[in-house]
Amino acid sequence: MKSGLSSSARFVALLFLLSLPGLLSQATDVTWQHATSKNGDLPVPGESTQQTGNLIVDLDKDGVKDFVISFRVKGPALVWYRRTAKGWDRYVIEPQFLTVEAGGAACDIDGDGDSDIVFGGDYQSNEVWWWENPYPHFDPKLPWQRHLIKKGGKTQHHDQVFGDFKNTGKPQLVFWNQGAKSLFIADIPTNPGQTEPWIFLPVYSGLAGERGDQSGAFKYAEGAAAADIDGDGIVDLLAGNYWFKYLSDGKFKPVKVGAIGGRICAGKFIESSKHPQIVIAPGDGSGPLRWYECTGDPLKEDDWVGHDLLDREMIHGHTLDVGDVDGDGHLDIFAAEMAKWTEKRPDSDNPKAQAWIFYGDGQGHFRQTVLATGHGFHEGKLADLDGDGDLDILNKPYTWDAPRIDVWLNNGTGPRNQAGTGASFKGPLGLQLYSLRHHFQKNVPLALDHARNFGFVEIEGGGNYGYGAGRFSKMLEAHGLKTISSFVDYKTLRDDLDRAIANANQFGAKYVVVAWIPHEQGKFNQQNCRDAIAVFNQAGERLREARLRFAYHLHGYEFQPCEAGTLFDLMVAETKPEFVAFELDVFWALHGGADPVQLLERYGQRFELMHVKDLKKGVKGNLTGNAPDDWSVAIGNGQVDWPGLLREAQRAGLKHYFIEDESVEAIDQIPQSLRYLEGVIF
Repeated sequence: MKSGLSSSARFVALLFLLSLPGLLSQATDVTWQHATSKNGDLPVPGESTQQTGNLIVDLDKDGVKDFVISFRVKGPALVWYRRTAKGWDRYVIEPQFLTVEAGGAACDIDGDGDSDIVFGGDYQSNEVWWWENPYPHFDPKLPWQRHLIKKGGKTQHHDQVFGDFKNTGKPQLVFWNQGAKSLFIADIPTNPGQTEPWIFLPVYSGLAGERGDQSGAFKYAEGAAAADIDGDGIVDLLAGNYWFKYLSDGKFKPVKVGAIGGRICAGKFIESSKHPQIVIAPGDGSGPLRWYECTGDPLKEDDWVGHDLLDREMIHGHTLDVGDVDGDGHLDIFAAEMAKWTEKRPDSDNPKAQAWIFYGDGQGHFRQTVLATGHGFHEGKLADLDGDGDLDILNKPYTWDAPRIDVWLNNGTGPRNQAGTGASFKGPLGLQLYSLRHHFQKNVPLALDHARNFGFVEIEGGGNYGYGAGRFSKMLEAHGLKTISSFVDYKTLRDDLDRAIANANQFGAKYVVVAWIPHEQGKFNQQNCRDAIAVFNQAGERLREARLRFAYHLHGYEFQPCEAGTLFDLMVAETKPEFVAFELDVFWALHGGADPVQLLERYGQRFELMHVKDLKKGVKGNLTGNAPDDWSVAIGNGQVDWPGLLREAQRAGLKHYFIEDESVEAIDQIPQSLRYLEGVIF
């Protein structure tokens, strides 16, 4: 890796950047509402004066993030804070005394559709455990069943992470074992509830940027995260000061990113870049807070260039997270220092400890703000803790003023916002999974991560990507994704409707949708149309009996002229409204020569679903129902009059909207579309 600019050069560059008109001027500070257990705003965690781990996870599948705190010195070892309408309730997961280390990870380990949790023992323990989520049977006084992952060998297991690092289609667990100076990986056993311990193998052994603090203590590797660093569609492992490229046969190639290791995260702070950037804080030691960009080959150490975020060293920087805090569509960095780490010391080790938010502009520039001074952060996290659609901050100090929990609510708690909704457009907005088809081909769990991380709750699908409907349905549930529409082909609707019904019920869908009527390319005719009308009416009646709704997704070729006007006019006229609804694909309607606004004005009551999709400027469609993928552009960048269309759709009472982005660049365009829809006014 290369070092960044000198301090003096950075200062000159900063002055120059600040002199540029409008630089970062669009960012607005968040108003934080601070809640703390010290004032009774949250239940007191317990009696332990050493609070170690902090895990954010939705354990009860209500769509709102909960958090789990771990302890040592005194039981309980694990406590769950469950969000309620008025705050949080405290549940004990593990009442026993265990010497739990910092870290924690969540995954549906036993495949039952809910998230289970993992924590590891500290310097006094050679064990790693997982706890089985009893969803939906929760009792604040009943412990969860604990299982062993590791027993024996060296001690201390500071940090764990799940990810499909080996591209097997199933997640693996990676955990540090500091006593062994090693990073291990374990496949989840076929029957994890009956398998103790698990089989695990080394990913890496050796130094990983550990520096310790000025006293020379705390010199051990830490930090674990997951991100696709090289853009191959496979999630990569990040730990210490390395990212790890999976090769084959259980072997990984370590690539050093920075000189100092510790807490580690990744994200696109430069949105035009090919590869994400990596940010590293010194963790339990002291050192620079620095982000790194790849200027060439991500597999080459020297192509990683570092940039300091602070003009001083970070002292025990055990908090680092990445997210869009201010909702401007650009990633920000949250980082904070510990105030106290010496357990027997009565006062603070670092009384001027600071917590910062570095607001990014998507071009690699950051505006530094101070959230708090003198407050001891340890394992602080960003998450939407109150379910209103923005990122809040959670902190549990290690030993400073412990036991205590602190939450900073982003602009307080507002009404629940769904992805892509704003002052005018209210949705509900979901994602057609076809948008991520290239990612599903490479890595199904990672593609689902993308859908969830965009903020979607509702999806359209129907396929199972080789997992089987039952298992894939549970994977969707574990990602907090709800299927609204199950797509089937025309032949299945006509000839095997029972299978279509069973598939829709397996996913809990409301709609069964067909998106293509077989016909000779570019020659959809009246006979094709009338045949389809008969099939749709018959299938729609049976689907209604099965408490499902049929919808036809128009594809543009239906606008062939005929005596009734167009074949789509004929289809609307002769299908029965009680059996047949329609999905307006805005792109294909426009591509086929129709005006989407006029369609809604004329047939608004028949359209219940919409594909929110824009057509590239300057291109002219036809009646084939086919177009190049790159004609699908981010919402607001194409030909569609979105304010007028969404106004009419809202008036017509459409029930569900879905982004469908057919571009190969959908992963980058979807966030742009969401930001547009959040800000559109009509």
